[in-house]
Amino acid sequence: MGHFSGDWKEDLLVLESFLETIEYKTSTDRLQAYGIKRSEGGSVTLGFTNRGKMSETKCREFCPIKKKYKTKLMAERPELLEMLEQFRDMWFPCYQFDSAQLNRNYKIPPHRDKGNIGDSVVVCCGEFTGGELVVNVDDDNISFRPDKQPVVFNGSQHTHWVREFEGLRYSVVFFKSRFWKPDTD
Repeated sequence: MGHFSGDWKEDLLVLESFLETIEYKTSTDRLQAYGIKRSEGGSVTLGFTNRGKMSETKCREFCPIKKKYKTKLMAERPELLEMLEQFRDMWFPCYQFDSAQLNRNYKIPPHRDKGNIGDSVVVCCGEFTGGELVVNVDDDNISFRPDKQPVVFNGSQHTHWVREFEGLRYSVVFFKSRFWKPDTD
């Protein structure tokens, strides 16, 4: 059974209800660098990776079907991937992804996504003002509102960032990791 109705505003509320249940485990160094309090925001990846170890003492769970390791969130909450796939199927069905970056109040400075391949799709939800996604294309800063519709851009080729915002802002970045291979089944 699907979680989404095809009404953009309603579907964002459903998406937000899932995102509220996640623990955002960003490193303290990164939070400090971006000026984010751990109690207010963070970021976490849902998906698969070729990296089997999280540290010298912690190993990731292997997925024999994907022949990759699960991120910690994927191992703990596999139903979130199914939910994101349902959202994708409703709003941008031709897009394939193997990972998603889930963010809560995560105002990220200008950067490029070194580990991504091709286009990413970004959506936002929550009660916030401001918080536009800005993408620099040919020295032109273009602002987008991913809470109004999905935004597609190549984050590995174009510098991008989030403008200041007030309120509670969630975002989901659907992407293909550098380990991505198309599904053949």
